[in-house]
Amino acid sequence: MGPRAGGPDRLLLAVATALMLTSRPPGTCGLRIIGGHEVRPHSRPYMASVRFEGQHLCGGFLLRARWVVSAAHCFSDRDPRTGLVVLGAHALRTSETTQQVLGISTAVCHPDYHPTTHANDICLLRLNSSAALGPAVGLLRLPRAGARPPKAGTLCYVDGWGSTSNFEEQPPGLMEAEVYVLALDICNSSWKGQLSPAMLCTHSGDSHRHGFCSADSGGPLVCKNRAHGLVSFSGLWCGDPKTPDVYTQVSAFVSWIWDVVRRRPQPGPPPGTPGAPAGAA
Repeated sequence: MGPRAGGPDRLLLAVATALMLTSRPPGTCGLRIIGGHEVRPHSRPYMASVRFEGQHLCGGFLLRARWVVSAAHCFSDRDPRTGLVVLGAHALRTSETTQQVLGISTAVCHPDYHPTTHANDICLLRLNSSAALGPAVGLLRLPRAGARPPKAGTLCYVDGWGSTSNFEEQPPGLMEAEVYVLALDICNSSWKGQLSPAMLCTHSGDSHRHGFCSADSGGPLVCKNRAHGLVSFSGLWCGDPKTPDVYTQVSAFVSWIWDVVRRRPQPGPPPGTPGAPAGAA
């Protein structure tokens, strides 16, 4: 069985079915950040919620006032132009004056994204207008292009709102878990050699389950105040040390990111064309 995406439908259905048939392991109460805690409201101003049909589907982070970084698998079989990005949120079910709701004019997913292996699982969202930056809405920096990933054992943080699709529940606000970088070769042995060099893994560092779960896809792994990872996929059981959490290694895509952000938007092939921006006008 191949890796499963951290957010959309297949993993949601698999986890939901498994949880209904068996008792829940410790720490897997609902689909949310596992083993984490609620952060102080708006203390992670770069966090973005990607919504379709009024429901939170994936996370992301604000790179520039008009650009959000998320995961490519969040937009498989979806027209990005029907989605919305919510910035400045803490509790998604609450009407907050800090929230900014923006449309997606274009989603540029990496042309070499592979939906089976999740290689190159990264997508850039161009918003239909610029976000108003302030205390509740801010930017997150990238690592240097081509920089080595953080060393094994480095403490990092992953944030998310979890999912409401199957269990009709959300955490009270934005959740965060402390995780530690795991050497890629060790992680790859757990994943039976399925990982690519441009991936990054984390584990809890102890016997407890810490990490991401469904609908946290696309959110950043923050190490030393920079986005070093992007939530991509995990195993059936969230936080299971037998299948460590896997992220897109952001430093491997920094040059591509800036090439996309700096070029002038142009009409392209219809959505779904290989190598074309998903949702290009």
